[in-house]
Amino acid sequence: MRKRLFGPLIAATLLLSPVAAAAPVPEVIPAAPQPRADNSRKVILDADMGELNDDAVTMFMLAKAENVDFLGVTVVSGNTWVEEGTAYSLRQLELIGRSDIPVVAGAGEPLMPGRQERLTAESALYGKPPWAGAFDSRRPPSYDKLARPPYGGYPRTAPKKDTAAADFIVEQVKRYPGQVTVFADGPATNLALAVRTHPEIVPLIKEVIYMGGAFDKPGNITPAAEFNWWFDPESARIALRTPFRKQTIVPDDAAQHVVYGKRQYDAIVAGKQTAIKKIFKDLQGPEFAKDPRATHFLWDAITAAVFLDPAVARRSDRRYVDVDANFGADYGRSLGYKLDEFDAPNNPRGTRKATIVLDVDAERFWDLYIGLLRRA
Repeated sequence: MRKRLFGPLIAATLLLSPVAAAAPVPEVIPAAPQPRADNSRKVILDADMGELNDDAVTMFMLAKAENVDFLGVTVVSGNTWVEEGTAYSLRQLELIGRSDIPVVAGAGEPLMPGRQERLTAESALYGKPPWAGAFDSRRPPSYDKLARPPYGGYPRTAPKKDTAAADFIVEQVKRYPGQVTVFADGPATNLALAVRTHPEIVPLIKEVIYMGGAFDKPGNITPAAEFNWWFDPESARIALRTPFRKQTIVPDDAAQHVVYGKRQYDAIVAGKQTAIKKIFKDLQGPEFAKDPRATHFLWDAITAAVFLDPAVARRSDRRYVDVDANFGADYGRSLGYKLDEFDAPNNPRGTRKATIVLDVDAERFWDLYIGLLRRA
């Protein structure tokens, strides 16, 4: 589930906790415009952003990595409403001195109308999901009018005006043909809209890296489905069936191999304080003080790690992939059709091949993860 550095339910608690809300307001670090080298790897992070959730850590990793040209953050509803995610993205980038990175608000609802309204019937028929993300709360009217101000206060910068996330993706891909990697780390609504409205960009995208799905294990929201693809199955199906040059999927299967706990937290916050360390101390410190043995899976951060260091992926498999978008007990289930020894088609018509990361070199991952988050 995509979701979350502290797991879906714990993350929701943390976001609303009095401790987090009362944390000292950190100093804003002035934005330091980063040079965009011609040989840099250009990325767009499409995410359902939270406060120090896994999407936020992915954003920090990409912002701190060398030779990465971070073109922008496009926000989608999923873990949080798009208005919340926009505020969290802007404010956290301000706090780490990277407000030069544009933030663009995107789809506020799944592609299929009435998704939230159908949850009542879906829960009655197939069981109530333990976490419904944005659907568990009322949608705010604006990014600067949330139920609770973001950690550190409302952002001083504003999201990119007169541009929707899907249009921003199209604009950047056309500006840098064959160079842009899109991280689809939330529901795929923005990406689906971009390729449906502007199919000419499809061959121009270098790679799409998804966090989504559960292929060889049960889902983490329903027995069938992982959160991201359950939130908007129709968009996930559109994206996966689009003939991109390259598709890489980090499913919930891979998340089982990296478990975050106090040892990793202590390594991140040790030494001279930085803006990122302060955010970790303020938002995670109280949780570990209460329960030093707490451990949580990671999701989105693995996509950044695999991109920055492909050797982090210990075991991968090539399969034709799809998502069940038929309303029923399997709604949102990820489907993978294995290739035979001759790579002969054995898949439903219209499905595309993707690389699925199934296991992670945990030691290599933690070295990269902690190293980037400790970087000044």
